[in-house]
Amino acid sequence: MTGRREFIASATAFCASSPWRALAEGAPETGGVYPGWKPGEMDLHFIYTGCGENMFYRLPDGTAVLNDVGERYRPKDVAETPLLPSADRLGGDWVSRYIRRVYPEKDIDYLIFSHWHDDHIGHAGFDRSFSPEADWRYRTTADGRKIDGFLCVAEDFGFKRYLDHQYPARGTYRSQGTCMNLVAPWVEEQRRKGLVVEPFKVGALDQIALQRDPSAYKGVFSVRNICSNGCLWDGADGVRDCAAETVVATGCGTLPQNMLSMGFVVRYGRFRFWTGGDLQPGFMKKGFETKDGPYDYEAEVGRRVGPVTLCKMNHHGCGDAMGEGFVGAVRAKIYVSCVWSHWHVRESTMKRLVSRKLHPDFDPFVIPNFMPGNRAREYAGRPFMRNIPAETRNGVHVVVKVLPGGDDWKIYLLDARDESMRVVRRIGLPA
Repeated sequence: MTGRREFIASATAFCASSPWRALAEGAPETGGVYPGWKPGEMDLHFIYTGCGENMFYRLPDGTAVLNDVGERYRPKDVAETPLLPSADRLGGDWVSRYIRRVYPEKDIDYLIFSHWHDDHIGHAGFDRSFSPEADWRYRTTADGRKIDGFLCVAEDFGFKRYLDHQYPARGTYRSQGTCMNLVAPWVEEQRRKGLVVEPFKVGALDQIALQRDPSAYKGVFSVRNICSNGCLWDGADGVRDCAAETVVATGCGTLPQNMLSMGFVVRYGRFRFWTGGDLQPGFMKKGFETKDGPYDYEAEVGRRVGPVTLCKMNHHGCGDAMGEGFVGAVRAKIYVSCVWSHWHVRESTMKRLVSRKLHPDFDPFVIPNFMPGNRAREYAGRPFMRNIPAETRNGVHVVVKVLPGGDDWKIYLLDARDESMRVVRRIGLPA
């Protein structure tokens, strides 16, 4: 029952922490540039490009994790969510350049794709019914390959380990689509060259681990795998296959990629961070009831996650995600979303994220890495706008820096309009 004890202990410690004062009440600091990572710190980077979800993590001992690099180009959205720093490069190339500024090494320890959609790995241009080729931005390499998204980063960095939510049985639930058409051959080629390729193990507490100096952080750092491919950690030592149950209950063998997203919780001291791709409440057992009412897969995941300090919003904060069941379970102090469309900042979602019913003891800080202009105008005067930094209207990279030991942290908002790494707002430690 080690898993159950660890789950209850972490949730209890969170709830017993000192009362939370709204970050928005604190005086923001500005100026200077991002100070970089130092041993003992954990830096979580949410990189804005305007065309995908892009996250890069530097763990306390220096272990590096790349979690999604998307390339979803929609010309009609550019007016409200511009490509930054400019449209002169692909989103994947901007991400690669960003990582080079904060990470001096050649090889990245972990490559993790939450799921196989273009805004998380690239390659929408392969599906002509979904995205005309004219809407596919790519570049051609010297050897004639067309690349975008993650593969742009792969031109500049090597990788040691790759975790996949459906490896080796790709296409389970007829969900692969076309976005993996370039990445799948790359994975197999790199595997032959030494890349460690593994299925994401739901419930594992040691699959994503410190690679440089793990003994220095024994007992204070861990990563718990919560869900993947429709399977969910049961909070103890087992796994529940919700996707398989759905297929049996409905007779439908097709499930959408969003619901198959992998998710995990990073713990460093008292700090806990959740990320789970494009998880949503519906689809699993849609139309079926349990003894507790309609089945809500996202809420079930939230109950296994428990209270966290930082939550990367599921499905970019769209109105079809971050339901009351999930938000009420995780009760994050900070919500960050990776935006590439004005549909990603929805009033219904924002109201849930700042709800006193769901967050009775504190006011969360809500940070979309871009606040679309039309949404800023539409939502002007809404109470939840007080929880959103005004600087997001220009586009920001969000860096959450957890200080050594994991008890204190800072937030840096960096100007995404250029490559200066200039801090436009620095938010101090919580009270």
